[in-house]
Amino acid sequence: MSERLTYLFRRYFDKTATVQERDELIQLINDPGSEAVVTSLMEEMYMSGEQVGHDPFVEGKREKILKAVLGENSITDFTDKVVPITRNKFLWVRYAAAITIFLCLSAGLYVYINRGSSEQFGLTRSRNDVKPGGNKAILTLSNGAKIILNDAKDGTLAQQGNASVVKLANGELAYKQGVSADEAPVYNTMSTPRGGQYKLQLPDGTMVMLNAESSITYPIAFTGKERIVTISGEAYFEVTKNKKMPFRVHFGDQTVEVLGTHFNICAYKDQPAFKTTLLEGSVKISKGDENQLLVPGQQAIYEPGSHKFNMKMVDTDDILAWKNGLFLFDNTEIDNLMLQLARWYNIEVVYQGPKPTLNFTGEIRKDSNLSRVFKILESTGGAKFTINGTIVTVEKK
Repeated sequence: MSERLTYLFRRYFDKTATVQERDELIQLINDPGSEAVVTSLMEEMYMSGEQVGHDPFVEGKREKILKAVLGENSITDFTDKVVPITRNKFLWVRYAAAITIFLCLSAGLYVYINRGSSEQFGLTRSRNDVKPGGNKAILTLSNGAKIILNDAKDGTLAQQGNASVVKLANGELAYKQGVSADEAPVYNTMSTPRGGQYKLQLPDGTMVMLNAESSITYPIAFTGKERIVTISGEAYFEVTKNKKMPFRVHFGDQTVEVLGTHFNICAYKDQPAFKTTLLEGSVKISKGDENQLLVPGQQAIYEPGSHKFNMKMVDTDDILAWKNGLFLFDNTEIDNLMLQLARWYNIEVVYQGPKPTLNFTGEIRKDSNLSRVFKILESTGGAKFTINGTIVTVEKK
């Protein structure tokens, strides 16, 4: 294990580590059995500044962050106290969290956020704060009537033709079939606002989860030879298998066709590319005469004006972080990061002065208040965030 840890450590600071190698390194660092090796590597790295290049942080910044993780009285000086003397497992976990943060800060990025309580980080709620988003959506019926789903009580919400629209006890929306095959299609639309997400069970049993500021339009019953829905924004699908009735998703001028599979589509109009990611099964994605077959773990990226799909393998856990309650950043530019925060917290972002040229890597829980998110980001020393109601001002530090 020591040889593997040393190898990953070197790869990380040479900036040649893959996402998978980075995650493996973090896991090894947090293993109490790695204590001696990590201690040796940390001492070597810290005492030899040329191995990590220019340090972008103000003097004392790392120590301040470490004290927030370990507690004000846990360390007086990084070089003296980062090495754990005790074999107590809990203390080692806290030191490992601090070391992981230090590793990332030394590379010029804020990489890791321990998932403990906010008190462990010494973070306090701002008086002028914004709460995280939650399960919020609006259902638009075929007659134009709207139902605010997060305010609606469990049970039958509406009757659409011969189908009942039902809010389940777990908060999801579902349809109880009762439509004859010769009946004209009736469509509903579910849309999530900024600060909202919602789960939907389509009439065929297909499960859909909408991210913030997204929508899906679908028939209340699937009849005929195919199942067709239209989306905007971002949605995750677990499609019920039916070889006799292919499932098609339209977004923009692209179409994804499946028989039964799990996949994610990110098609926000304010982002530079549409991305379709396959988790299991197989899908065909098409745009005009251009089409591609995806295998599990593969992502199809289409940028306006490119006239073709760019295919690459990705970490599907990263793609589904939003669905699993996390913001996950991987060398993410500040523009893209703020777009994600704006959707979830329903805020307006304003840049004051020169825009910070920062990239962020790491994960933050989506149930965090906005002030906590910004305090974590501000720990990098490169940007300052000011909350004024629903307007956030970003300026270079």
